[in-house]
Amino acid sequence: MKAALIALCGFFFFTWMDLSIKHLLATYPLPQVIFFNCLFALLALSVWVTPRWTLLKTSRPGLHLIRAVMLLLVDALAFYSYGAAPLTEAYSLILTMPVFVAVFAMAMNMERFDSGRFMLALMGFVGALIVLSPSFGVVNMALLPALASAMIEAAAFIMVAKYKDQEHPLAFAVYGLSLIVVVTGCWPGWSLFSFDMSALAISAAGGVCYALATLLVLSAFQSGSPSTVSAMQYSQLVWGMALAYAFWDETPASLALIGALLIATSGLLLMRREMSARRARKRAPLAA
Repeated sequence: MKAALIALCGFFFFTWMDLSIKHLLATYPLPQVIFFNCLFALLALSVWVTPRWTLLKTSRPGLHLIRAVMLLLVDALAFYSYGAAPLTEAYSLILTMPVFVAVFAMAMNMERFDSGRFMLALMGFVGALIVLSPSFGVVNMALLPALASAMIEAAAFIMVAKYKDQEHPLAFAVYGLSLIVVVTGCWPGWSLFSFDMSALAISAAGGVCYALATLLVLSAFQSGSPSTVSAMQYSQLVWGMALAYAFWDETPASLALIGALLIATSGLLLMRREMSARRARKRAPLAA
């Protein structure tokens, strides 16, 4: 229960970070918004990481570079959708990530093919199609980057899970943010000094929320069940819907809500199946 509450707080802070991104994208270009958000997040994380710098030691710099590039793409694609589409609808597609994890794991023979898992994944994809095209025929192109972000994040998740015993998750976050700051800082077309004080304050608040959310969610994963913690991510649909309505009077289309419900249901049931399978594997040696 404690881990679930910590994760809930973490995903709440992630939602506030996303709100700051959406607000700033109405005025400033995407690379500039990403640069300042990730810079402040990196500075905030450094306060916690500096006394524990050994967590960043690695013998796989190439792995961290690949993961950092993936994080750059995940953030850029997701943030673009936040600025160009209703937040709840973008969130719905971002949350297809567990569905893609299940599909990729089966495709790569990391998990055996299971008809039940396949049907749940199919349910999630149907939900994604409804969110993408609630008018059945007119695809909201601004939401396609959110779907692409979920696919890349799923691949990155599998990579991190494979090396979780050798590399600390926080190292992936720090190296990823560092690369994002360098790439977006060198990106042409924006000025370092064009942010006014209000924008800097909002970006700093968003960056601190990013850092807090990262630390809280990692803490929750260390003290609780991964399935339980991951399930709390779906709370972002509720946070996002409430806050987007409060700030921008945004309301998702009725069919988009149905699609979001299908995505959330499929994701939660996939996590439940994984938790049951994990318990069965733990009991098997005892039974033998």
